[in-house]
Amino acid sequence: MAGASAADVRSILSLPNPSTAGPSQPRKPAVPAERARKPEGISRELYSLIGPSVPSLAAQLAKPRLKQKPNLGGGGRVKWEWRSFKNGARSDGFELSHWAKAGSDPNAEYPFAKYNVQTTSYVYSQEEYARLLEDAEWTKEETDYLFNLVREYDSRFHVVYDRYEYPSGPQRTLEDLKDRYFSVCRKLVRDRPWAGDEASKNQLLSSLQFDKERETTRKKYVTSLEDRTPEQVAEEDALFVELQRLEQNERRFKRDRDELLRTLLGIESGLPDVQVDEEGLNGAPQESKKRKRGGNAGADLDTPVSASPSVIALGPAIPKKAQSAKNAAFDAQNCIIRTEVPATTSSSTKVAHQPVYLRSYKLPTPKMTAAPKVAQVLGELGISHTRLVMPTRENCAQLEFLLEAGAALVETKKSVDKIEQDIRIAKARLDNRQSEDADGEGTGDAAPTPMDVDEVNDADADAEGEVDGRAQSVMSTRSTRSARGRRSV
Repeated sequence: MAGASAADVRSILSLPNPSTAGPSQPRKPAVPAERARKPEGISRELYSLIGPSVPSLAAQLAKPRLKQKPNLGGGGRVKWEWRSFKNGARSDGFELSHWAKAGSDPNAEYPFAKYNVQTTSYVYSQEEYARLLEDAEWTKEETDYLFNLVREYDSRFHVVYDRYEYPSGPQRTLEDLKDRYFSVCRKLVRDRPWAGDEASKNQLLSSLQFDKERETTRKKYVTSLEDRTPEQVAEEDALFVELQRLEQNERRFKRDRDELLRTLLGIESGLPDVQVDEEGLNGAPQESKKRKRGGNAGADLDTPVSASPSVIALGPAIPKKAQSAKNAAFDAQNCIIRTEVPATTSSSTKVAHQPVYLRSYKLPTPKMTAAPKVAQVLGELGISHTRLVMPTRENCAQLEFLLEAGAALVETKKSVDKIEQDIRIAKARLDNRQSEDADGEGTGDAAPTPMDVDEVNDADADAEGEVDGRAQSVMSTRSTRSARGRRSV
């Protein structure tokens, strides 16, 4: 293997060539290329791909600032002390202790005492009990015992029922206790004078309602559900599945029935998506008989052919019977207005019944050119045609009549203005002609002036002009002027 030459060594080590570089020329140090600093908010890989050519991304991808932590300490150290307190909701003077801030008021009210909300306790007198609250199954002593328990246990009736032990009294159920308590409260509220409004009193009475029989029936039903055997649960599940199957079959039968009615009765079935066949019932069988006999297709061109072979054509629609007097009276009493479906329809598919719509949507609208003027006319009368406060049938009819009358008034005004403008133009032309005649007779000069040329052009532009109530054509005007010129010459 041949050894490497000096040129190869210098090339490998990036040394200058001594033949080209002299000793007088110093070697310049390599200047490192300036690299653009990566902006904040952009990853290093993304910036190496896009480079510094898109500086706007730095503002969009700025590093989000985290939410600063709240300063809960207030900036200083708080001193706490062990302090005793009393709860204002207690009436036994019981004291407890807790940690409190040293600077707070020691005699301040306990902050959690406000959550001790007591229910309203009803108290009755001997006179009220004798007049309103007497009951054959309840004595006054037992009623007092019940109200004391309810007041002591804060209307928690399950606890009241558990603690209820009236001596020498009958056995009471929870429903008996609730029914007696709420019945007494309702009678007291209803009989005593009420300081508030009637709505609040009714609301309080509704909150004191209790149906003893319904509550007893509900509990019996819940008990029967809990006492079911596994065989009874399986039987109920099977019955539920059978009920779902019957409902599904009923929906399928109804769908098949609708399809059959659409096919056989057509538009008279009263069902949507009806294919209307206007040829009648006798057209299709005759055409089939002709085809079976071998007749050509062009033998009878006037006989129509049904577009769909699956649709049976019917004859003319059977007229509906007149409405009876009983049905008419029922419709008048309940404000029912029935509309007849048109017998002939131009479309091949027509829904037999008219969908529900609002009367205000069917109001006619004037033309776009006359709409602002009609609105101005109705505005002068103080009528808003954009929205009816009570869009009854009579109001809609009156509004439709007003819109039609306003449109007719605007059209009439437009025609009157046009006719008045034509009359003014005709009078101006007549005055010009009379002045020309007076000037021609005085000077005897029949030479046409520039004004005459303009008038001639005006006469050529108008096909007919009305002068003194008579129609004068362009040819008659020209002949009259030519004769006047010859006479003057």
